[in-house]
Amino acid sequence: MIVEHTFVIPAYKKSIYLKDCIESLINQRIKSKVIITTSTPSSYIEDLAILYNIPYYINNSEIKGIGADWNFALSKVETELVTIAHQDDIYDPNYTSEVLKKKGSLGEEGILFLFTDYYNLFQGRKKAFTLNLIVKRILLTPFYIKNSHQSKWLKKSIYLFGDPICCPSVTLNLKNTGDFRFSEELKCALDWKAWIDISEKKGVVSFITKRLMYHRIHPQSETTNQLLSGVRRKEEKMIFQKIWGKTLGNFWSWIYSLGHKENLV
Repeated sequence: MIVEHTFVIPAYKKSIYLKDCIESLINQRIKSKVIITTSTPSSYIEDLAILYNIPYYINNSEIKGIGADWNFALSKVETELVTIAHQDDIYDPNYTSEVLKKKGSLGEEGILFLFTDYYNLFQGRKKAFTLNLIVKRILLTPFYIKNSHQSKWLKKSIYLFGDPICCPSVTLNLKNTGDFRFSEELKCALDWKAWIDISEKKGVVSFITKRLMYHRIHPQSETTNQLLSGVRRKEEKMIFQKIWGKTLGNFWSWIYSLGHKENLV
């Protein structure tokens, strides 16, 4: 059986949820390759890799940061399709099968990336309808009307008022994204910038409307840390200003930031 898809987990320090994430990946109904990369090697991560017989790669580069970690993770992938699985999150058993089915339905069209709907996971409870999620679904209106788009304008239109895509729900097609690399300067909004940059390329972006993953929000998460430090607000303001100019960019940044309160748990 040919495996067409890889989950790569850029593990960081000691996440108590890493084991749950790994098990959700190895229990996919259609098997994917699973690998772990890290720039913070430890016996904890290595022992889990050994326990589940998962290839484990250490990034010894002097360049540090999320972008560098993700770029290293992508460099270890041998399949055309890859999902960067965040260590705190959980994937539905049908994630891989739905991604492959969607790719197959698009035929020979050049797919850049696919993404799915998702639940937020608060203290073990899944939530499909929060203010933040409702706003994001409104931003995705063009992809609810038609799930796949090739027009650069339509692909980029969903990012005008924020980033409606949940990063760990994304599957990249490395064959068509070419020399793409995540920004190694940004610490938070690098995924938003990435989707904008990739959408500039010729090819299709497609949305799977099923909720196929659970994005965990908790006090120790990187999302929470970035909100508390102000890094996220600063980087999002920069992108809004790039899209709208300084005055309108500041306004939309303020409006968008109101939804972040749900992530402070």
